[in-house]
Amino acid sequence: MTIWFDFTNPPHVNFFNPLIRKFGSAGFDIKCSARDFVETVDLLKLHYIEFELYGKHGGKKKSKKIMALLDRYRKLYFNIHSFDFSFSSNNEAPFISWLNRKPAFVFDDNDISPNWLYSRFAKFVVSPKYIDKDTMYRMGIKPEKLLTYNGFKEHIYIADYKPDPDFLKKLPFDNFVTVRPENIQAAYVPTGVSSIVPELIEKLLKKGFNILYLPRYQSDKDMITADERIFIPEKPLNGLDVSYYSDAILTGAGSFSREAAVMGTPAVSFFAGKKFLGVDKEMFKQEMVYFSRKPDDIIPYILKKEKKEFNISSSKATQENLYHILEKVMI
Repeated sequence: MTIWFDFTNPPHVNFFNPLIRKFGSAGFDIKCSARDFVETVDLLKLHYIEFELYGKHGGKKKSKKIMALLDRYRKLYFNIHSFDFSFSSNNEAPFISWLNRKPAFVFDDNDISPNWLYSRFAKFVVSPKYIDKDTMYRMGIKPEKLLTYNGFKEHIYIADYKPDPDFLKKLPFDNFVTVRPENIQAAYVPTGVSSIVPELIEKLLKKGFNILYLPRYQSDKDMITADERIFIPEKPLNGLDVSYYSDAILTGAGSFSREAAVMGTPAVSFFAGKKFLGVDKEMFKQEMVYFSRKPDDIIPYILKKEKKEFNISSSKATQENLYHILEKVMI
């Protein structure tokens, strides 16, 4: 039997990597496709995942987003065949699976996106238990379709993580904080919102921090001034190594803050959207992640917050729970 994995965003690479290994070792054939969007392709190559490339991101403008999405639907329809299940975290793969009369598994921890776009076409929606179930139901995901596992999505792939002992050789310093800008181009960011990164970087430098800076776009690079204490890698780095070795993670991206939190690294979210996912609300509630868009609040927090020892046992338990749930409905 064949599982088709479709990657459209960088976080999908880390999440699906252990599932590819798990089901590949269980005798399933694996087929992978990807969308050209920021670091997605580079990360697939970094993990030696073979894939076919279909489509690209349409950018900030809504009309171009729609055109790019329709173009990707067309390319997938004419090129993806001969599979038994699809695994994805997007809208495209469930629709193509439905057209091929094959069951689609959508792995989703986002309860504020328009999930009604895939709800009719997904056989199952697989989510962490902290997702807002009522919201998912209102978007057309029937209770019998929603499979929930313990813990957070990030536990699934952190369970297999082993730190790269040579990681720090790739950086010009041993002690540093990592800054990842907000995705201002994302549809969930209100028009007119400005990044806090220039002010945040300036104040971090005044406090003597070394900074690993991870921009998405050229515009992210353009909004900061070069400094010997700021390092921008030429190639994508393993995000888990970044979380493990950083003194703190300061990010506008949800997955990155949650990865750091699960690993015990002080995590700050300065997410630019108006609504938060259920999983983020839970992490704020448990004080695993600190939220603020005020640099004058963020700096004192990371100065006093201590890094915890990395404990992988809870991640292992969550991963086994997910595998058990999937095997019950697939085999």
